[in-house]
Amino acid sequence: MRYLVLIVWLLPLSLPVSAQLYKWIDEHGKTQYSDQPPPSDNVQKEQRVKIHASPAPVSTVNTSDNTDTGMADALTEQRLEYDKRRQERLKKDAQQKIAAAENQKKCVDAQSRLRVFLESPRLRIPDGKGGLVYADDNLRQQKIDETNAAIKTFCE
Repeated sequence: MRYLVLIVWLLPLSLPVSAQLYKWIDEHGKTQYSDQPPPSDNVQKEQRVKIHASPAPVSTVNTSDNTDTGMADALTEQRLEYDKRRQERLKKDAQQKIAAAENQKKCVDAQSRLRVFLESPRLRIPDGKGGLVYADDNLRQQKIDETNAAIKTFCE
């Protein structure tokens, strides 16, 4: 239905295409072309030109094909470059999301460690040799400072 309405609206636009064309030579000897008939008093020669709408002639030389394929190749190359940039951007975004999730997890872990260091009166910390050592005030403060630095790094 839409196409029918479109055709009905565009039909009057095709009328000027089928208009007549007149060719004549004026009093100064110049050839004139017009859609109006020439004035009858100063015309040396009048000729009615028939216009036939036809498609553009097909060239036997393949230069237009080469140009078309060159343009198609350029468009294909641009499309490939666009797709490559898009894939890189998506990959970078995915890496940033993964890094943000890891930082969030590290932030939560650091905050829970800080809570443990601040709330536990007697804290036992691994000594690195397989044993546990009670943390004195200096060691506890050192661990609190390290945890605060981790929170500052990961919780931005």
